[in-house]
Amino acid sequence: MSALDSIRNIYCVGRNYALHAKELGNDVPEQPMIFSKPTHALHPAEGILRLPGGVGEIHHELELVVRIGAPYEAGRPLGQLIDGIALGIDWTARDVQSALKEKRHPWLLAKGFKGSAVLSEFIPYEGDSRFSELQFSLTKNGATVQAGSPAEMIFSIQALVDYIGLHFGLDAGDIIYTGTPAGVGAVQDGDVIEMKLTPPGGAEISFGPLRIELQA
Repeated sequence: MSALDSIRNIYCVGRNYALHAKELGNDVPEQPMIFSKPTHALHPAEGILRLPGGVGEIHHELELVVRIGAPYEAGRPLGQLIDGIALGIDWTARDVQSALKEKRHPWLLAKGFKGSAVLSEFIPYEGDSRFSELQFSLTKNGATVQAGSPAEMIFSIQALVDYIGLHFGLDAGDIIYTGTPAGVGAVQDGDVIEMKLTPPGGAEISFGPLRIELQA
């Protein structure tokens, strides 16, 4: 069984980086904005990723992902709840999402299609302070297009775990996409994507490459 097969619930956080909210003309939220994706959306961070064509622009949204390893209990330290971190891409059909937002409809059609939750391999979680010092980036065809650090998040990982755990529940196998920094943008057929993670004081870890195919 692959690591993707062991995942249960996929929680995602919208607008958790102020510059990203501003680049899309959105207000900065006063509490976490949570949505979810089906597990059918999961896709490894290498190989060929087939995304829907003909629906308008498909945008990359690079994110740090945390994996829950034990049942949530209020007050339980993060080190006892989180057992891994990874990089992921929350792919978004932006034109579809804009139309749904105008109608005040849910975002699932724009966020939950097959392949819309790319996920790398996990590395150990080494505590909140080291998590905040992580640096991560996304390259497209060799050029860096997104970069950020969880130190820039509006809602900390502690706040996100508490909010999701209280309102929805968290248990082993659940994952949280923690939000994307500025720099989201559309991909074209044939683009090659790579994700990079730099732990504090450590060497850069690369995930990919992932080649994009837009299907009719």
